Amino acid sequence: MMKKTYFLISAATLCCVPQVHAVQAQTSSGIEQAVPVPQTEEPSGAGDIVVTAQRRSERLQDIPMAITALNAESFERAPVTNLIDVQTSVPNLNISPRGGSGVIAIRGIGFAVVTAGAEGSVALHTDGVYQSRPFAALSGLFDVNRIEVARGPQGTLYGRNSTGGAINIISEKPTDDPSGYLDISFGNYSDLSLEGAISGPIVGDKLLARVSAKMQERDGYGTNATTGKDVDDLKTRALRAILDFRLSDGVRFLLEGDYFKRDDAAGATHFGGCLQACGPNAAVSRGWTVPSNPRAVFSDLDQVNVAEDYGVSLRSQAELPFADLSSLTAYRRGSMTNIFDLDGTAQPGGRNSREENYETFSQELQIGRSSLSIDWIVGLYYFHENNYARANGLFPPFLAPIADVYFQGGTLRTDAYAAFGELSYHVTPKMTVTLGGRYSDERKRIIDEFVYLRGPTGPITGRQAAPTAAVPCTTCLGLQDRASFSSFSPKFGARYEFSRNQQIYATVQKGFKSGGFAVGAVTPSFRPETIWSYEAGLKASWFDRALVTNLAVYHYDYQDLQLGQVLTTATVVTNAARAKVDGVELEWRLAIDSHFSLDGFVAHNHARFSSYGSRNPGITGSEILDLRGNLLPNAPKWTGKMGAQYQTEAFDGSLTLRAEAFASSRVYFSEFNDEANSQRPYWLANANIRYEATDDWYASLYLNNIFDKTIVAGTVVFTPLVGAFVNRQYLPPRSYGVRIGKKF
Repeated sequence: MMKKTYFLISAATLCCVPQVHAVQAQTSSGIEQAVPVPQTEEPSGAGDIVVTAQRRSERLQDIPMAITALNAESFERAPVTNLIDVQTSVPNLNISPRGGSGVIAIRGIGFAVVTAGAEGSVALHTDGVYQSRPFAALSGLFDVNRIEVARGPQGTLYGRNSTGGAINIISEKPTDDPSGYLDISFGNYSDLSLEGAISGPIVGDKLLARVSAKMQERDGYGTNATTGKDVDDLKTRALRAILDFRLSDGVRFLLEGDYFKRDDAAGATHFGGCLQACGPNAAVSRGWTVPSNPRAVFSDLDQVNVAEDYGVSLRSQAELPFADLSSLTAYRRGSMTNIFDLDGTAQPGGRNSREENYETFSQELQIGRSSLSIDWIVGLYYFHENNYARANGLFPPFLAPIADVYFQGGTLRTDAYAAFGELSYHVTPKMTVTLGGRYSDERKRIIDEFVYLRGPTGPITGRQAAPTAAVPCTTCLGLQDRASFSSFSPKFGARYEFSRNQQIYATVQKGFKSGGFAVGAVTPSFRPETIWSYEAGLKASWFDRALVTNLAVYHYDYQDLQLGQVLTTATVVTNAARAKVDGVELEWRLAIDSHFSLDGFVAHNHARFSSYGSRNPGITGSEILDLRGNLLPNAPKWTGKMGAQYQTEAFDGSLTLRAEAFASSRVYFSEFNDEANSQRPYWLANANIRYEATDDWYASLYLNNIFDKTIVAGTVVFTPLVGAFVNRQYLPPRSYGVRIGKKF
């Protein structure tokens, strides 16, 4: 299957620094907890982070994969609202806001268009629980111990929808001793955030608890000049409670519940021009205007963005005589409503809504053990989801002969089963070989799917073969409503350690993402996508760990990748033929002395189509275009970051100054590589000053996007019925403020 042999040298960044969050410093429950190595062991380097990316606790620098872990220290440098705020700290991570949801891509592997019922190609987990809906990527981050970003397919251990990689958000856990914190920040745009946590024992060392919460409100970055209301504002509430039951030394249970609510006007329609000269259906061709300020809008309605998400999980652990047994049971439920202007102007009548109501249940069983000679793990996984997804709205009155009131939607039911295992054999104290695999079986059914463009009394197109009371279709297509997909994803790897602080590795593995249905499109099912990844790497520390250099080189063979295109009102998912990805990632951290350090990365990622042809639905009369050589969406060729940090004792405490800059080459947001639907090369700069007193008070000043760059973070090309214009979403403008808090 390999046409070329690739030797790699890979790495994951070491982002930790000598200072550690006081809450982390408490004796904790130890379940998925970051543990700094005492500085007395290796005095010249930074402390280590222990992560669980391979389903067992390991030192970050020992893991034979490209992985970045951002710990609590990283979040103290600047306010973090959601995952979009951390993408500049991870090589080849791109997160784009699209209509209230987040589109995640790693090394160019992601799902470029958000549609009802869509699933991403990067698996997002919170405390081990899979988050199936794309809007979960924009839910609030708070009381976070660390975020692990594993780049490359993670099919063996993480399974479904991880062809691009996996992101694991790990919360702080209950502590043995009473502890907590209160954090308040205030910035421009009246940005107010209040966050806190309290943790400690309830019944001796047998029952521990932690409760944390966050609220944040911010004015909009722009205004709807028609109504005077803010757009792209923020209003969120979040709550989490965790109970740690320790029945004995070898048996424990971790019960967790969380709730998140968002209700604001984010995701407004910003008219960004047309792919070619705007046609007669575009509102700007009919005399309607758009504001000169790209962050403002002229709209005949106010944006609505409401999301609610909550769930409960139970992690059970038992130490058996021959292995460690773990069970994770989870239930989640949520909804999302995003109402937006359909034509990007004050032209009356055009509006659209995208709504989802979902419910999931998952169960995972794992058993494994690590020893001096063998590390092994086997497991079973089950996932069930019901997702009622729909889009509906109104077209401008001039389209009434063709379309006026429209609806598209249905219920997508998913059942996924998997069995997996991985074994690492330590051939010698320095040499380890790894063999793993996962068998996945997914079954999907779509129920009561239909679409109409001229109201419920007009023509109705349904999936079924004949009308029913639920769907009185006038055009009944008789398409299949069930589909099954299965795959075996193997993994082969080897690692050689030159010393405790230098290792090389090589990995070959397959990734699999199930096929399915594009809800509301009323089209046949689309096929699964698969990827073969060839990667190897060097992860090394030098000069008594003062310098960490990690280099990764990789090659992907990507087949049947899933792409979405807006046709009429529906987003139709198709399978491109093939793509290839070649890349290099270099990360480093240099402690020049006990006060001053540098860190950063540079990444080259050439993700391109090797065989694919398609019409461009945004260009009238488009012929089938040969897209060979075009870059994949959300995959800039070059990205890089440089950070500098100075820390010293001052005012009977510690003072830390940090500045960093991030740069990116051009980013295309569709497979057609239209410059009108892209973000040209750009760079961003941030700065932060933080003071920590000896009595655990702290204060910081932050300044993000110092030069107030207007950066397009994501786009959607709207239906040709309203001119196929580009709707742009932007990264935040210059933001600054103060943050104060107390740890106890």
